[in-house]
Amino acid sequence: MVALKYSSDNIKEILGDVIEEINDGKSKIFNISDKMRDDLEVSKQELKIIKAKLSEVIDEVDKLEKVDKVMRIKLVEESKKTTNADQYHFKLVYEEALETRVRFITKQNEEKELILKRDALERTLRDYIKSIEEAESAVNQINIALGYLQGNFLDILKDEDENSNMINEIKILEAQEVERKRIAREIHDGPAQYLANAMMRIDFCKVVVQKDLNKGIKELDDLKMNVKMALKEVRGIIYDLRPLSLEERGLTDAINELINRIIQENNIEIHSFIEEYPREIDKVIQIAAYRIVQEILNNMKKHSKAKIVDLKVNYIDNYMCIFVKDDGVGFNIRETLARTKEKGNCYGLLGIYERVKSLGGRVDIKSLEGDGVTFKIKLPICRKVWINGKYN
Repeated sequence: MVALKYSSDNIKEILGDVIEEINDGKSKIFNISDKMRDDLEVSKQELKIIKAKLSEVIDEVDKLEKVDKVMRIKLVEESKKTTNADQYHFKLVYEEALETRVRFITKQNEEKELILKRDALERTLRDYIKSIEEAESAVNQINIALGYLQGNFLDILKDEDENSNMINEIKILEAQEVERKRIAREIHDGPAQYLANAMMRIDFCKVVVQKDLNKGIKELDDLKMNVKMALKEVRGIIYDLRPLSLEERGLTDAINELINRIIQENNIEIHSFIEEYPREIDKVIQIAAYRIVQEILNNMKKHSKAKIVDLKVNYIDNYMCIFVKDDGVGFNIRETLARTKEKGNCYGLLGIYERVKSLGGRVDIKSLEGDGVTFKIKLPICRKVWINGKYN
């Protein structure tokens, strides 16, 4: 048996071919996912039209059912009369009752057909959403693999602590990919929708202005509001990526600004105490602390239905301590973590755990369904950054 030996150049060449094939597969998955999104939007519009039509038909069926009942009673009464004149009137009543009955049955059949179409479209929508999520998950995993293959793969092959380093490198790449996915979803659901609507409104405004100048001006004012909302969404995304207050004024002001923004935009009362640290905190720790608080408050805002939140940040020895408690609905921590890991992402709880762990901190989360949630987090003031598979 002849042992095959590969040089660094051979391995790079093989990896290049592999990466090219993976990119090709990723592109195909992305195109399929994109087509499914388009089909999903079309199906949503069809479902909206069918539901509106079904609502109208149900109302008509209810009305016809009442008329049909009245006509049947009237027909029974007319059948009891025996004179020729009454027989003629009976014939008229019978024909009217028959026509009502036919209309009633026709509308009933139309209602059944619309219900079948609605149910089929709802199943289709669920299938689309599931397929899109699976495609996104596949692209996410492909991107992680690509990032790893295109990075320091050869160096890792030579590393003594190969497995440990590989796992942590993959975690970093995964976190980056999840964050990109979150930003993409925020842009798609926010400013992209406003801008798409604005494009359609522009064409509509052109037609209206030609027919009625005053009405056209009003439409332009509405269009301006749409663009303003898109701009607000974009600024919000930019702020979430890198808050200026964190850059310019530090962690305390950044957290206070975040709290004020959440209070203004939501019906939540936040009682906060943010202690000033006498020395400058490392930027890595500041960013991590801010992101952790941001993630906790955003989750509470979206899922907890909390009315009151207590938030405290203080310093004990060489640790920053973050305490957050709400009076919301709570959740099952074990089930939520298992579900998150199964989906292969790092949102929410898992993201907080990973971020704290990467800095050598500790996190304790307590919650019961119906009894709120409490976060206790400790981060070292002296940062511990993972570099080349070691804490420094």
